[in-house]
Amino acid sequence: MQVEKCDVCGRLTGSLQTCRLCERRVCEEHFSHQEGVCSRCYSRLSMATQAKGETLVSAVPFKLFFLGFLLVFVGVLVLVVAALLGGDTSVSGGAIVIVWFIPIVVGAGPYAFFAILLAAILAILAFVVFVWMRRQASKG
Repeated sequence: MQVEKCDVCGRLTGSLQTCRLCERRVCEEHFSHQEGVCSRCYSRLSMATQAKGETLVSAVPFKLFFLGFLLVFVGVLVLVVAALLGGDTSVSGGAIVIVWFIPIVVGAGPYAFFAILLAAILAILAFVVFVWMRRQASKG
């Protein structure tokens, strides 16, 4: 039986494992059998995976919040410009409120149909984005 020294702790042992990444010869204590790597490579892999996962999770909600804020800002800007230009002064509006799976639709004005149609499209889009983000979160 050949006795060799562990490349991590320096202890002499008869059974050493070889890391598949750095090819260090390490003892059983410093070897992860699931990954096939030594403890040093395993810690580097886990830190890289955690950093990558945290970036993905925290960046998507911030980007969506910023996009929503930007859309509201542009909408207010369009309303201010329309009021300053003194165009058509008739007011139309539409809204959809979804309680569980029951949609409640409200509209008023000459362009209520188009306002309700826009609200329906935005509600469907919001639902699709919600389902997509939920699946992304469950994968991670």
